[in-house]
Amino acid sequence: MTHVQGSTVQLDPDRGFRGAAVTDVMAILGLVFAVVLFPLGIVFSALGLRNTRRDGTRGRGLALAGMTVSLLVAGTIVLLVALTGL
Repeated sequence: MTHVQGSTVQLDPDRGFRGAAVTDVMAILGLVFAVVLFPLGIVFSALGLRNTRRDGTRGRGLALAGMTVSLLVAGTIVLLVALTGL
């Protein structure tokens, strides 16, 4: 087992890192897809919010940011379509 002075993260060769905080992958994907494909951003952000609440993993702020950006993009598109009459 390796321990770096001043760090709380320990490396166990058999099990990987111990003590490192885990960020929810769905929350990360929600924020990434919020910019690229907003419908997927909404879905992944919702899953990230559920997982962070259920499992206690980190990333709730990322999921909230992903949901906010996704909904803002969706609202902007709807508004542009309504104003231009497409």
